Amino acid sequence: MKHTISLLALLLLPLSAPAETLDLGPHGTFSIAPPKGWTYTATKEEDSGFLIVLAPPANVNARCVLNLVFVPSGEPLSKQDIQEKVLAISDQFVEASVEKKKVLHDFAVSTGYGAYCIFTDATRVGLPPEKDSFKSVASGMVRFNDDVTVAVILLTDDAKGADFEAMLKAVSGASVGPGK
Repeated sequence: MKHTISLLALLLLPLSAPAETLDLGPHGTFSIAPPKGWTYTATKEEDSGFLIVLAPPANVNARCVLNLVFVPSGEPLSKQDIQEKVLAISDQFVEASVEKKKVLHDFAVSTGYGAYCIFTDATRVGLPPEKDSFKSVASGMVRFNDDVTVAVILLTDDAKGADFEAMLKAVSGASVGPGK
């Protein structure tokens, strides 16, 4: 039995990816574990935030884009506020989608709250995959604490596929912690 447990632990080891941690100054730190084999880049935005991109290996047609922003003091956002913002942002995708409606899904974040909507591009259905032209988009937001909110875009060819699930897991596992 000991041998089986050791073997199982070794098999699961490659599934965990190291977390990337971004120093947010007085706002703490942001941590996210990209899917195995994906790259992480973070760019400081002029207007006090960061653009974070998780990019897959060359043979995968997907992308995760996070726009991390600092919320001004005294501007609390409730779960309902986040949901309303996600629904408003999602308006741009409804008409060209297969779904023709917005359906909220929750991000399973450990702290804070978040929601997203998924849309399938009606013009791409049935077409073969084309690099950097995606069949599905998930648009959402996560409110980690009173200071930090992240707008999320998940792009993929299959919203039910492994790549989408890997991006969803990365976003849901992200966290904001105290500064260093």
